[in-house]
Amino acid sequence: MTATISVSKSAIFELIMAGLEAYAVKHQGSKSISVETAAHLWGYVNKTHPFKCTINHVSVETSAKRKRSSVEFSSESLLIKKDIAKVFGDQYQYIGTTHSHPYLREENIDAARIRKDKLYELSDADHKCEIGYPEIEVTGKSYSVALVLTVHSMLKADDRKDGTSFGEPLIEFSLGNIKFWLYGRVFEHKSKSSLSDEERHSYERYKLALSNVPNDKIVPVPLETVLESGVFIDTLCKDFGRLRFLDNESEYDLATVAERRWG
Repeated sequence: MTATISVSKSAIFELIMAGLEAYAVKHQGSKSISVETAAHLWGYVNKTHPFKCTINHVSVETSAKRKRSSVEFSSESLLIKKDIAKVFGDQYQYIGTTHSHPYLREENIDAARIRKDKLYELSDADHKCEIGYPEIEVTGKSYSVALVLTVHSMLKADDRKDGTSFGEPLIEFSLGNIKFWLYGRVFEHKSKSSLSDEERHSYERYKLALSNVPNDKIVPVPLETVLESGVFIDTLCKDFGRLRFLDNESEYDLATVAERRWG
């Protein structure tokens, strides 16, 4: 089965706002600039198969413990948010989580390496976080959903690869010299003993080993996933400023000053 994640324009807007703020602005009490950020995803899920969810809203996890290369959600926060969502009806179902992967040029990482090494994907730690959290049920089957927004400030604006997916649930897009990769995956939660050979192979997609997992353990199996969003078209060739970093500080030049691509 191929699962589908559809992300609305308003949800994309909220994702970019949260991810870029955490990337470009040093937060109070933090020694590092460009920390990871996290959020919860809300929308609705089709009641029949094949699995499809539509993400319409993103709520930033302000209580998260954010660090340079990790972020930790608060379980108490989600309990409260789920009750709030119930008040607003079926269009505000809890769907899953998203977090950012911030990369700086000073770390000897550029856009080419992010693509080559697939640094936009979920990590093994991200996959592990799905274990034990099947949040969605569709006709007797259990699922969870995860998004990752990778952010990288390049030397100069370059949108030639925007819209590229590399055959994955991925969308590459740009704002000025800031490059983004939005990646999504749906997981089906099944017992290890019920997995087919193909599912066993899929489970190890993000480098988690299945060999040491008990047969009766429920595990999150990555499904073939299609990611739908109009963000590539919405952002293509739009005026935007330029973001630069120096000595753990950032500097942003507004589009009215920095944008020179169109003459």
